[in-house]
Amino acid sequence: MPETSPHSVPPVFLAHGAPTLAVEDTPASRFLSQTFAARPKPAAILILSAHWETKGLKLSAPGPLKTVHDFRGFPAELYEIDYKAQADVATVDAAAKLLEADGYDVELDGNAGLDHGAWVPLSLAFPHADVPIVALSLPDGSTPSSVYKLGQTLAPLKERGVLIAGSGSTTHNLRALAPQGSAAPDWAKTFDAWLDKGLNDGQIDYFEPLADAPGFRQNHPTEEHLLPLFFAFGASGGGEPDLMHRSYEYGSISMSYYQFAA
Repeated sequence: MPETSPHSVPPVFLAHGAPTLAVEDTPASRFLSQTFAARPKPAAILILSAHWETKGLKLSAPGPLKTVHDFRGFPAELYEIDYKAQADVATVDAAAKLLEADGYDVELDGNAGLDHGAWVPLSLAFPHADVPIVALSLPDGSTPSSVYKLGQTLAPLKERGVLIAGSGSTTHNLRALAPQGSAAPDWAKTFDAWLDKGLNDGQIDYFEPLADAPGFRQNHPTEEHLLPLFFAFGASGGGEPDLMHRSYEYGSISMSYYQFAA
Protein backbone atom coordinates (compact mmCIF):
# COMPACT_ATOMS: atom_id res chain seq x y z
CA MET A 1 0.00 0.00 0.00
CA PRO A 2 1.48 3.45 -0.86
CA GLU A 3 2.37 5.74 2.02
CA THR A 4 0.19 8.75 2.76
CA SER A 5 1.47 12.06 1.42
CA PRO A 6 1.81 14.54 4.31
CA HIS A 7 2.11 17.87 2.47
CA SER A 8 1.56 19.94 -0.68
CA VAL A 9 -0.47 17.71 -2.96
CA PRO A 10 -0.87 19.00 -6.55
CA PRO A 11 -4.49 19.63 -7.64
CA VAL A 12 -5.86 17.53 -10.50
CA PHE A 13 -8.61 17.53 -13.08
CA LEU A 14 -10.13 14.13 -13.77
CA ALA A 15 -12.17 13.26 -16.83
CA HIS A 16 -14.94 10.90 -15.74
CA GLY A 17 -16.30 9.99 -19.17
CA ALA A 18 -19.27 7.63 -19.33
CA PRO A 19 -20.16 5.58 -16.24
CA THR A 20 -18.81 2.52 -18.07
CA LEU A 21 -15.30 3.86 -17.41
CA ALA A 22 -15.59 2.09 -14.05
CA VAL A 23 -15.79 -1.35 -15.67
CA GLU A 24 -14.21 -1.04 -19.13
CA ASP A 25 -10.55 -1.55 -20.00
CA THR A 26 -9.59 1.66 -21.81
CA PRO A 27 -6.49 3.85 -21.95
CA ALA A 28 -8.17 6.26 -19.52
CA SER A 29 -9.20 3.61 -17.01
CA ARG A 30 -5.69 2.12 -17.09
CA PHE A 31 -4.19 5.57 -16.61
CA LEU A 32 -6.26 6.19 -13.48
CA SER A 33 -5.57 2.78 -11.97
CA GLN A 34 -1.85 2.72 -12.66
CA THR A 35 -0.97 6.36 -11.97
CA PHE A 36 -2.53 6.71 -8.55
CA ALA A 37 -1.48 3.24 -7.41
CA ALA A 38 2.13 4.34 -7.86
CA ARG A 39 1.75 7.55 -5.81
CA PRO A 40 1.59 8.24 -2.09
CA LYS A 41 -2.01 8.37 -0.91
CA PRO A 42 -3.30 11.85 -0.02
CA ALA A 43 -4.53 12.50 3.51
CA ALA A 44 -7.98 13.21 2.05
CA ILE A 45 -9.68 14.21 -1.20
CA LEU A 46 -11.90 17.23 -1.86
CA ILE A 47 -13.75 16.80 -5.15
CA LEU A 48 -16.03 19.07 -7.16
CA SER A 49 -18.02 17.13 -9.76
CA ALA A 50 -19.99 18.50 -12.69
CA HIS A 51 -22.92 16.33 -11.62
CA TRP A 52 -23.59 17.87 -8.20
CA GLU A 53 -25.14 21.19 -9.13
CA THR A 54 -26.93 23.04 -6.33
CA LYS A 55 -28.62 26.29 -5.46
CA GLY A 56 -25.94 27.81 -3.26
CA LEU A 57 -22.75 26.12 -2.11
CA LYS A 58 -22.78 22.79 -0.29
CA LEU A 59 -20.29 20.43 1.32
CA SER A 60 -20.91 16.82 2.19
CA ALA A 61 -21.30 16.44 5.95
CA PRO A 62 -18.98 14.04 7.84
CA GLY A 63 -19.95 10.40 7.63
CA PRO A 64 -20.63 7.75 4.96
CA LEU A 65 -21.22 8.92 1.40
CA LYS A 66 -23.72 6.86 -0.55
CA THR A 67 -22.83 5.77 -4.08
CA VAL A 68 -25.29 7.57 -6.34
CA HIS A 69 -26.17 5.74 -9.56
CA ASP A 70 -27.37 8.84 -11.38
CA PHE A 71 -27.74 7.26 -14.81
CA ARG A 72 -30.05 4.91 -16.69
CA GLY A 73 -29.70 2.20 -19.31
CA PHE A 74 -26.19 0.99 -18.45
CA PRO A 75 -24.95 -2.54 -17.68
CA ALA A 76 -26.28 -4.10 -14.47
CA GLU A 77 -22.79 -4.45 -12.98
CA LEU A 78 -22.53 -0.66 -12.67
CA TYR A 79 -25.55 -0.52 -10.37
CA GLU A 80 -23.95 -3.10 -8.11
CA ILE A 81 -20.91 -0.94 -7.37
CA ASP A 82 -20.94 0.43 -3.83
CA TYR A 83 -17.96 2.69 -3.29
CA LYS A 84 -17.84 2.93 0.50
CA ALA A 85 -16.38 6.41 0.90
CA GLN A 86 -16.43 8.45 4.10
CA ALA A 87 -16.27 12.21 4.57
CA ASP A 88 -14.02 12.98 7.53
CA VAL A 89 -14.64 15.61 10.18
CA ALA A 90 -11.22 17.26 9.87
CA THR A 91 -11.40 17.94 6.13
CA VAL A 92 -15.04 19.05 6.19
CA ASP A 93 -14.29 21.41 9.07
CA ALA A 94 -11.14 22.83 7.45
CA ALA A 95 -12.89 23.38 4.11
CA ALA A 96 -15.93 25.02 5.74
CA LYS A 97 -13.74 27.39 7.76
CA LEU A 98 -11.77 28.48 4.68
CA LEU A 99 -14.96 29.10 2.73
CA GLU A 100 -16.67 31.00 5.53
CA ALA A 101 -13.57 33.12 6.14
CA ASP A 102 -13.68 34.15 2.47
CA GLY A 103 -17.33 35.18 2.68
CA TYR A 104 -19.05 32.06 1.35
CA ASP A 105 -22.32 30.85 2.82
CA VAL A 106 -21.79 27.09 2.79
CA GLU A 107 -24.29 24.43 3.85
CA LEU A 108 -23.30 20.99 5.15
CA ASP A 109 -25.44 18.39 3.39
CA GLY A 110 -26.00 15.23 5.38
CA ASN A 111 -27.75 13.55 2.44
CA ALA A 112 -24.99 14.13 -0.05
CA GLY A 113 -23.46 11.16 -1.79
CA LEU A 114 -20.94 10.74 -4.56
CA ASP A 115 -22.44 11.06 -8.04
CA HIS A 116 -20.86 9.09 -10.86
CA GLY A 117 -18.69 12.06 -11.78
CA ALA A 118 -16.96 11.55 -8.45
CA TRP A 119 -17.09 7.83 -7.65
CA VAL A 120 -16.31 6.50 -11.13
CA PRO A 121 -12.80 8.03 -11.41
CA LEU A 122 -12.12 7.69 -7.67
CA SER A 123 -13.04 4.01 -7.67
CA LEU A 124 -10.28 3.45 -10.22
CA ALA A 125 -7.71 5.75 -8.64
CA PHE A 126 -8.43 4.68 -5.03
CA PRO A 127 -10.22 1.34 -5.34
CA HIS A 128 -10.14 0.49 -1.63
CA ALA A 129 -12.04 3.66 -0.62
CA ASP A 130 -9.46 4.06 2.12
CA VAL A 131 -8.94 7.81 1.69
CA PRO A 132 -11.48 10.23 3.23
CA ILE A 133 -13.48 12.06 0.55
CA VAL A 134 -15.38 15.33 0.82
CA ALA A 135 -17.69 16.47 -1.98
CA LEU A 136 -18.14 20.13 -2.90
CA SER A 137 -21.07 21.23 -5.04
CA LEU A 138 -21.08 23.32 -8.20
CA PRO A 139 -23.33 26.31 -7.48
CA ASP A 140 -25.90 27.28 -10.09
CA GLY A 141 -24.73 30.19 -12.22
CA SER A 142 -21.02 29.40 -11.83
CA THR A 143 -18.49 30.85 -14.27
CA PRO A 144 -14.82 30.04 -14.90
CA SER A 145 -13.82 32.95 -12.64
CA SER A 146 -16.17 32.03 -9.80
CA VAL A 147 -15.06 28.41 -9.78
CA TYR A 148 -11.41 29.49 -10.05
CA LYS A 149 -11.94 31.63 -6.95
CA LEU A 150 -13.40 28.63 -5.09
CA GLY A 151 -10.21 26.75 -5.88
CA GLN A 152 -8.10 29.66 -4.65
CA THR A 153 -10.04 29.77 -1.39
CA LEU A 154 -9.53 26.07 -0.71
CA ALA A 155 -5.91 25.95 -1.90
CA PRO A 156 -4.47 25.91 1.66
CA LEU A 157 -5.85 22.39 2.03
CA LYS A 158 -3.02 21.23 -0.25
CA GLU A 159 -0.60 21.84 2.61
CA ARG A 160 -2.62 19.45 4.78
CA GLY A 161 -2.11 16.68 2.25
CA VAL A 162 -5.55 17.06 0.66
CA LEU A 163 -5.91 16.24 -3.03
CA ILE A 164 -8.11 18.94 -4.58
CA ALA A 165 -9.84 17.54 -7.65
CA GLY A 166 -12.26 18.72 -10.29
CA SER A 167 -14.18 16.09 -12.25
CA GLY A 168 -15.82 16.72 -15.61
CA SER A 169 -14.85 16.64 -19.25
CA THR A 170 -13.09 19.06 -21.57
CA THR A 171 -15.53 18.05 -24.33
CA HIS A 172 -19.04 16.86 -23.58
CA ASN A 173 -21.56 16.70 -26.42
CA LEU A 174 -23.61 13.56 -25.83
CA ARG A 175 -25.49 14.13 -29.08
CA ALA A 176 -22.25 13.62 -31.01
CA LEU A 177 -21.26 10.24 -29.55
CA ALA A 178 -19.85 7.60 -31.90
CA PRO A 179 -18.99 3.92 -31.38
CA GLN A 180 -16.17 3.27 -28.94
CA GLY A 181 -12.87 3.36 -30.81
CA SER A 182 -14.01 5.96 -33.37
CA ALA A 183 -11.56 8.69 -34.35
CA ALA A 184 -11.88 11.98 -32.48
CA PRO A 185 -13.38 14.76 -34.62
CA ASP A 186 -11.31 17.84 -35.42
CA TRP A 187 -13.70 20.10 -33.49
CA ALA A 188 -12.98 18.24 -30.24
CA LYS A 189 -9.23 18.23 -30.74
CA THR A 190 -9.25 21.93 -31.69
CA PHE A 191 -11.16 22.81 -28.54
CA ASP A 192 -8.74 20.82 -26.37
CA ALA A 193 -5.83 22.68 -28.00
CA TRP A 194 -7.54 26.01 -27.20
CA LEU A 195 -7.90 24.94 -23.56
CA ASP A 196 -4.27 23.83 -23.35
CA LYS A 197 -3.09 27.22 -24.57
CA GLY A 198 -5.13 29.10 -21.99
CA LEU A 199 -4.03 26.88 -19.13
CA ASN A 200 -0.40 27.21 -20.14
CA ASP A 201 -0.80 31.00 -20.30
CA GLY A 202 -2.05 30.85 -16.70
CA GLN A 203 -4.74 33.53 -17.02
CA ILE A 204 -8.36 32.81 -16.08
CA ASP A 205 -9.54 35.81 -18.13
CA TYR A 206 -8.62 33.85 -21.27
CA PHE A 207 -11.66 31.64 -20.68
CA GLU A 208 -14.33 34.32 -20.40
CA PRO A 209 -16.79 34.49 -21.90
CA LEU A 210 -16.84 30.79 -22.67
CA ALA A 211 -19.34 31.35 -25.45
CA ASP A 212 -16.58 33.05 -27.47
CA ALA A 213 -14.35 29.96 -27.45
CA PRO A 214 -13.91 28.22 -30.81
CA GLY A 215 -16.66 25.67 -31.27
CA PHE A 216 -17.77 26.03 -27.67
CA ARG A 217 -21.42 25.01 -28.05
CA GLN A 218 -20.48 22.11 -30.29
CA ASN A 219 -18.22 20.82 -27.52
CA HIS A 220 -20.41 21.91 -24.60
CA PRO A 221 -24.14 22.35 -25.16
CA THR A 222 -24.10 23.24 -21.44
CA GLU A 223 -20.99 24.34 -19.59
CA GLU A 224 -21.13 22.41 -16.28
CA HIS A 225 -18.70 19.67 -17.38
CA LEU A 226 -15.96 22.16 -18.19
CA LEU A 227 -16.22 24.27 -15.03
CA PRO A 228 -14.51 21.82 -12.61
CA LEU A 229 -11.32 22.24 -14.65
CA PHE A 230 -11.11 25.83 -13.41
CA PHE A 231 -11.56 24.69 -9.80
CA ALA A 232 -8.32 22.69 -9.97
CA PHE A 233 -6.68 25.52 -11.95
CA GLY A 234 -7.61 28.00 -9.21
CA ALA A 235 -6.32 25.73 -6.45
CA SER A 236 -2.93 25.93 -8.14
CA GLY A 237 -3.08 29.70 -8.37
CA GLY A 238 -2.92 29.51 -12.15
CA GLY A 239 0.15 27.30 -12.10
CA GLU A 240 1.34 25.61 -15.26
CA PRO A 241 -0.46 22.33 -15.90
CA ASP A 242 0.93 18.94 -16.75
CA LEU A 243 -1.31 17.14 -19.25
CA MET A 244 -0.81 13.67 -17.82
CA HIS A 245 -3.02 11.79 -20.27
CA ARG A 246 -5.36 12.42 -23.17
CA SER A 247 -7.41 9.94 -25.12
CA TYR A 248 -10.90 10.05 -26.61
CA GLU A 249 -13.81 7.74 -25.92
CA TYR A 250 -16.98 7.30 -27.95
CA GLY A 251 -15.38 9.51 -30.59
CA SER A 252 -15.62 12.99 -29.13
CA ILE A 253 -15.45 12.58 -25.33
CA SER A 254 -12.05 13.89 -24.28
CA MET A 255 -10.44 11.93 -21.47
CA SER A 256 -7.99 14.65 -20.45
CA TYR A 257 -6.22 14.50 -17.09
CA TYR A 258 -4.30 17.49 -15.80
CA GLN A 259 -2.08 17.92 -12.78
CA PHE A 260 -1.39 21.48 -11.67
CA ALA A 261 1.49 22.90 -9.70
CA ALA A 262 1.13 22.50 -5.95
